[in-house]
Amino acid sequence: MSLTLGLFSQEGEQNIYKLNVNDLSPDVESDKQEVVSASRSSKFVEDLPVTVYVITREEILQNGYTSLADVLKSVPGIKVSQPGSAIEGETFLMRGLFGNYYTKILVDNVPVQPSVVSGMPIGDQLPIRQAERIEIILGPASAVYGADALAGVINIVTMTSERPVYAQADIAVGDFGQEYLNVMIGGKIGKNKNVFGYKLYGNTSVRGDMNVKYNIPEIYDPSIYDSSGSYLSAPYYRGDSSVPEMNRLPDNSRLIGLGLKFKGFSFDYQTMFRKIQSSIGQNTAVYSYADPTNTWGERIQRYRLGYEKSWTKVSTLTNLTYLRYRLDEESSFGLIYDGGVNGRGYKYAASDDIILEEIITYMPLPKLELTGGLYFQYSGNLPKTNDLPNPFNPSDYKPFSTEKPETGPPLWDFGYNPVVFTNIAGFLQVFYVIRNFTIMLSDRYDFNSLYGPSNNPRLALMYKINDRMSLRASYGSAFRAPSAYYTYSSLAYTTDEGIYYDIVPNHDLKPEKIQSVDIGWKWRPVRNIHLDLTIYYHNLKEQFTRSGFILDTNIYPNPVNDSLFTNAYVNGESTKATLLGAQINLRVSDIVPAIRFDLDVFLSFAKGYETLPYGFGNINNYRQMPEFMGQINFSLAPWDRLYFYFRNIISGGWEKRFFPLPPEVMEAIGLRTEVKGFYTLDMIMRFLISKNFQAFLQVNNIFNTRYGGIDAYGNQYDLVYNPQYGRNFRLGLSFNLE
Repeated sequence: MSLTLGLFSQEGEQNIYKLNVNDLSPDVESDKQEVVSASRSSKFVEDLPVTVYVITREEILQNGYTSLADVLKSVPGIKVSQPGSAIEGETFLMRGLFGNYYTKILVDNVPVQPSVVSGMPIGDQLPIRQAERIEIILGPASAVYGADALAGVINIVTMTSERPVYAQADIAVGDFGQEYLNVMIGGKIGKNKNVFGYKLYGNTSVRGDMNVKYNIPEIYDPSIYDSSGSYLSAPYYRGDSSVPEMNRLPDNSRLIGLGLKFKGFSFDYQTMFRKIQSSIGQNTAVYSYADPTNTWGERIQRYRLGYEKSWTKVSTLTNLTYLRYRLDEESSFGLIYDGGVNGRGYKYAASDDIILEEIITYMPLPKLELTGGLYFQYSGNLPKTNDLPNPFNPSDYKPFSTEKPETGPPLWDFGYNPVVFTNIAGFLQVFYVIRNFTIMLSDRYDFNSLYGPSNNPRLALMYKINDRMSLRASYGSAFRAPSAYYTYSSLAYTTDEGIYYDIVPNHDLKPEKIQSVDIGWKWRPVRNIHLDLTIYYHNLKEQFTRSGFILDTNIYPNPVNDSLFTNAYVNGESTKATLLGAQINLRVSDIVPAIRFDLDVFLSFAKGYETLPYGFGNINNYRQMPEFMGQINFSLAPWDRLYFYFRNIISGGWEKRFFPLPPEVMEAIGLRTEVKGFYTLDMIMRFLISKNFQAFLQVNNIFNTRYGGIDAYGNQYDLVYNPQYGRNFRLGLSFNLE
């Protein structure tokens, strides 16, 4: 394992040089890393028959990670977009699946994603700097976590300590108005069984302007998206004939967290806030970049009360969670067309989720473990509204109510779709070790009041050939019910000719289905070399896709003539997406002992195929997934007080997300279907000032590469490609007391 990458892939016992959190001198030790996410009970990584990566606290602190996307950027085979979109924030692909949508994201083993959103919004509002470790499980985990774990699970486990007091803080500034501060303090008080644990933490992150405003005509020129040139006469268009007016594009996040524990009882609270300029990634013929106050902001609050108890062979864990989501009522999009007030289209969304979970683990034999659980969720949603001419009054929405807010002409109650639903589930898992074999068999049954039953089995096997080599294989299938965001997505506005229905709800949307296979081989020929090869396959059926179809005028009256062809999220029995990939990871530590030089090489290869809905044809690739990605990370510490880390990423090109027409038709009419590949280099340098203080310099995208990330929304309003952050630096000071 490398000095720079505290990343474990299924390898338990390792002799490594590690960068201590208090200094920069190497520390040789053997460590067995424990995780809880893969099996819902604590296991060593080397004993698990599924693909697992663990990001250690050392790596988080040393490499300057402040957001989950920062962390995932250094995980093999994961593609990251910074920024991604206003609604989802920073986005990522996990083996081709959109991670914000298909990955279960936990904080201290408990979900933080509200039920009303399209996917987990990601910024600096998650407790990354406060994490003791971050567990990443690849492959379907719905057998124990439910429907939104098709791609895997990410568990952010916050820091605890046996000391009376520990503390950690960072302060940093950078170009483009960057300001960052985080603080954490915690510890334990008391003796014997009367020990009281506590932690209090918070972040604030400000980016005055996202450095994505490249002067590249093929991205921002409105004529690319509106060949008729009608944008010049649009009521709120600002700019000349080819370059729109660009202003500041701000982004900021805040986090406050509290954790208390006494005997078997625990209480956690987090409030997470994120706000970003709302036009990010969207084309300039419809959305304006001129007003920095056009923002998308939301607040997520989570309250959790837990109790755990252990006996000789049995342990129980009970969690009662309340998750509250509110979109900032001032959230708005800057519109080029004549909508809203002064070119503003306001949005609102809200949800309340009450979740009760009971998990019981029983070990009848030393090498046999049975884990079972019951799950109940009661949720009330107000999905994202239609564009509104004025900010929504939050008091007009009553939690767990289906009563529509009062509204009036011209669009009646279009865009107001409050819904209440329940989900009841149970799961059972068998974990058995017999000689050199490990077997993990699990299944979960869910019943959703809106979409009915689903079954989510998983089987995983591992064979340890010897202490240095092992084989693993797993199979899983899962269902994912659509959130209200997809079912009730809507956008319409009035014109002199009638109503333009751009997006309409689809009450017939069905759950997605996936089948996945993962095969892996791990070999450690000598102490400091680690090789891991993984081959994976998945088949995603009835995928939610934004697509076009003919408007039903009996349901949607008075349409303008050119809006008879509208859009909605759809899926059909013939829709499918198939991906076959391979991941090769090579880690070599202590190559040059004098300067403690370590090297990591990650190579990913993938080939996919998709069948589009409504007979729109096939794509001989997998949308957004490059056929090749590579990463070379290396670090060196030429002096006990000095440390360098370099991350090189190279990627091939990929297909765009939105295919409203067959690919050959799009190409014939000049619509771009592919985004070019890229190469980037990031660097961090740390200098030890004293035992508890370090100074650091972080430079991202050193060569100022102009490249694209994941498309913002996968619809007709996306930019040709989604520009990523240009060169930026951050200079700061870290404090750590443990």
